Amino acid sequence: MSGMRRGEKEIADRAVVEELLREAEVGRLATCSGDEPYIVPVSFAYHDGRIIVHGSREGRKMANITANPRVCFEVDQSEKVEGERPCDYAFRYMSVVVQGRARVLEGDEARLAALRRLADKYAPGKGRMLTVDDLRRYGGLAVVEVTVDSMTGRRSPAPSRP
Repeated sequence: MSGMRRGEKEIADRAVVEELLREAEVGRLATCSGDEPYIVPVSFAYHDGRIIVHGSREGRKMANITANPRVCFEVDQSEKVEGERPCDYAFRYMSVVVQGRARVLEGDEARLAALRRLADKYAPGKGRMLTVDDLRRYGGLAVVEVTVDSMTGRRSPAPSRP
């Protein structure tokens, strides 16, 4: 984990942070080429310090990763809290921000294993149905693995102190 400005909001328990990474439905992958950042929502899977995403081999996301493998990845969950007065409204949230390095996976075995993990997240137990033939059928599909260098979890409101 890392230090943050509002340390009382930090989620220090790595298991809680990793659970949010495993359970979130949508992540946001930020890439950069030159001085222009780019962020896109992605389906993803998290396992053992790595995030798997997929997409077309063509396009800005892959071009940026090729030019600069440093990426940032974010997930969150939130709930609106209503009140009587406007200032009583707030959001309860938990979020995770990951800094890491992305690489496009090569080789049928590595790509298939990663896609099976991704499929199992969204269609539990069905990842094993994917085959090398599926990889060939979708030849323009790229599979990206992000190795996590650091991650920071936050929550609001901060837990109350005893």
